[in-house]
Amino acid sequence: MRNRRIAVLTAGASILALAGCGSDGSGTDTPLGEQQLVYVNYGGEMTAAADKAWLQPFSKETGVSITQDAPVELAKIKAQADAGQVTWDVVTLDPAAGSGACGTLFEKRDPDIDMSAYDPDLVTDDCMLPLYPQAVNLVYNKKIYGDNPPTKITDFMDTQRFPGKRIAFNLASTTLPALLLATGVPADEMYPLDFSRAAKAIDDLGSDFALHADLAAEVEKLTSGDFAMCLCFLGRVEQAVRSTDDIGIVWDGTVRIWTGLYAVKGSRSPQAQQELFRWFSDPERYAPFYDLMAYDTPFADPGVPLPDKFAPYLASAHQDEINESVVYDVKWMRENYDQVLLEWTEMTAG
Repeated sequence: MRNRRIAVLTAGASILALAGCGSDGSGTDTPLGEQQLVYVNYGGEMTAAADKAWLQPFSKETGVSITQDAPVELAKIKAQADAGQVTWDVVTLDPAAGSGACGTLFEKRDPDIDMSAYDPDLVTDDCMLPLYPQAVNLVYNKKIYGDNPPTKITDFMDTQRFPGKRIAFNLASTTLPALLLATGVPADEMYPLDFSRAAKAIDDLGSDFALHADLAAEVEKLTSGDFAMCLCFLGRVEQAVRSTDDIGIVWDGTVRIWTGLYAVKGSRSPQAQQELFRWFSDPERYAPFYDLMAYDTPFADPGVPLPDKFAPYLASAHQDEINESVVYDVKWMRENYDQVLLEWTEMTAG
């Protein structure tokens, strides 16, 4: 039954979106040191971390001037391209969204950029560089559950033993597989996604389930006790626990996803775009980010140890505890975008 409506706690949907064609870059004769870039990500602490770890050092070394904007929206990139007025140059995106527009909205990376250091499973198209892998897990408020906390991801669906409201990010690409894990779907049978099963799970949770379009606010609602459980991005959880010890993580089921870096077509600084890509592809230049944010490495060998202080929030440090682990299927998500979008909208918006 699809006649349902669940709470969405901020305006707008942060669902997976792919785009069509865009404009071509015209190039520039401006020297590299006089070029400018606008770098766009999802905002919050990520903006400050990117600036300190990557953008300031890159600017100091090359002379390229960089400003930031947030949040990233694929629809806005397409609108800029269609209007022939591209103002964003380098953006971070869900790799399924980015790969669907590789060669149309986004430039292919220079073939001489060395990709050999990367985990090859994370390089999903000819335009992107993989950034900060992360995990989505069941996270809970310790105060609410006391001596009887959830211990497996299927406890998310058990509102009798574990009462309380549940929250998740309003993003089909991550919340759908996490929700299906919670219903008992084995990780190796996750794709193709079972939309009917996911819709029934939302129906079963009823008023105990809500979506949110702001990752930081989502975790704040968990720490405040407004919600008891969350299917949360663990990098955001680390930010929350700096001021509280009331958050627990269940490692039984994990959804692994990563972000892609893309160069927007039509930029006035295409040389600077590709030089920034070269910067990111160097594990030593990438490494200062590890000290600022609780994210795993996109490299097969990061070159430096990841900080111990972030180990509680990194899937790579909890392999022995992870029973089921879903790796984001970028190819399937890209090829089935239209159906994913329609089904997600129907099961969450009525």
